[in-house]
Amino acid sequence: MIKINLLGEELVSDSNAPLQVVIYAGCMLLTVFTLYFVQSSLSSDLDTLTVQKEELDLKLKRLQTITSEVKDLEKKREDLRQKIAVIAKLKKSKRGPVRVLDDLNISVPERAWLTEGKELNGDFRITGMALDNQTIALFMRDLEKSEYFPKVDLVETVRAQYKGSDVKKFTLSAKVSYAGKIALEAADKAEEQEKGSSKDKKPKKGGGKEKGDDKTASLTVLREAIG
Repeated sequence: MIKINLLGEELVSDSNAPLQVVIYAGCMLLTVFTLYFVQSSLSSDLDTLTVQKEELDLKLKRLQTITSEVKDLEKKREDLRQKIAVIAKLKKSKRGPVRVLDDLNISVPERAWLTEGKELNGDFRITGMALDNQTIALFMRDLEKSEYFPKVDLVETVRAQYKGSDVKKFTLSAKVSYAGKIALEAADKAEEQEKGSSKDKKPKKGGGKEKGDDKTASLTVLREAIG
């Protein structure tokens, strides 16, 4: 084939073309190798994370099992505590009246005798007869020495006749505590402190319930449990 150079210029051959092809091919290979390396690294990380996720899932299941067992144990412990509290309360209510009546019987002087005794909400009403006022005073003093009668008050004394003899008919009002004086005094002191602190507080508007109401209710429950 005959080529005619109409421009009259001499054709110059490009000697860098093979080098450019080699560089291009090298860049492509480097790019492919880089992408392969990144993909391999990501796949390895994914496998590692998958294994870690499975291990964490197993740990989570074990912890959930342990948590469930702990909750069951706590529930059983609370049930046991309530049963123990009920048993203790029953024992106290069974033993308390016996000790109260025993101390009452021991405190009665020789020249006095009881005709009636009633207990209502911790207030023990005692009616009896004595030969004189000194015997009544002795009875009150001995009764206050008891662990279960923290306070004894004289309600009234009147003259009466018993089998032809002049006697003193008396009525006493005694606080009775089946748990003992110490528990009752602690409850009274706590209630007095609560009343004193509630006076310093201004009532909230809107009829909102104050924290002091809950504490007063708790003290009332405590006093009822004490007897």
